[in-house]
Amino acid sequence: MSFEPILLAPEEEVIEVYPYRRVWSTTWLEVGVLAVVVVAIVVLTDFVGVLPADYVAPLPKTGMALLPFVAWLVISYRAEHTAIEPRTGMLRLLIMGALVANGVAIPLEERLFLPDRWLLDAGFFGRVLGYAFTIGFTAEFLKYAVMRYTIWPQRFQQRLDGVAYGLAVSMGFATVLNLHFALYTDATLYATALRVISNTFQHMALGIILGYFLAELRVARPPVFWIPAGLFLTAILSGFYYAFHALAIVGGLGISPLRGLMLALGVVGAALLIMAFLIESADTRMEALTGRRQLI
Repeated sequence: MSFEPILLAPEEEVIEVYPYRRVWSTTWLEVGVLAVVVVAIVVLTDFVGVLPADYVAPLPKTGMALLPFVAWLVISYRAEHTAIEPRTGMLRLLIMGALVANGVAIPLEERLFLPDRWLLDAGFFGRVLGYAFTIGFTAEFLKYAVMRYTIWPQRFQQRLDGVAYGLAVSMGFATVLNLHFALYTDATLYATALRVISNTFQHMALGIILGYFLAELRVARPPVFWIPAGLFLTAILSGFYYAFHALAIVGGLGISPLRGLMLALGVVGAALLIMAFLIESADTRMEALTGRRQLI
């Protein structure tokens, strides 16, 4: 007669460790940090009166322009390098995003497109199309080209890789726009803070979408028009953002920068929630079909 050993304690369930940086949580933390800083500047200026409305010191303006980059470096980049399997090449991608913004996007906007001049009297949808097919398409194509011809496809193993890399290149792009506004205009610290959060959240939101389209091209089999559709969508969304931003800030005879702040927060928040849902749904369907998450 044989006896089976009696286990005095139940077997512990093996918990699989997630080896990658959790992109959504670090991005939400960045958004929260930036929002808190800008809201603090608005409150100290408009409601408390500690900061004068005409405060134009260049050093605080430059610091405000660099704040999104510093937040990304401390939160996302640091978390990436402490992950078990870090995504590589992110800082290089950010630098290249900054270079194309400074060398291509800004000169085209200021010397060729000049949208604020000829769209001044245009209607809402005229503004949408005007901004979309000038500075909108230019920005999104440049970000796409940086990712497509440097790290794609070898660095794209899952859909969230596209989001992480899209955020990195967008942060570099937005940082140059922020510095350009802070250094080459006479805007106050108050106006600089609002412009910085507008630029940063807009490009973060569009970078998430563009990165998803590029990642889907790697991990799935989308139709042949997938990337053109992604570029068209992000360009149109950019045009809508610029048009709505003008309406949000200027209402009646008064100007309400807070409405522009709420619009920027709403755009990046919606992009994070919607894309998180879409990616989780796509990964779940793939796992149901193959028995595992989609990895190349």
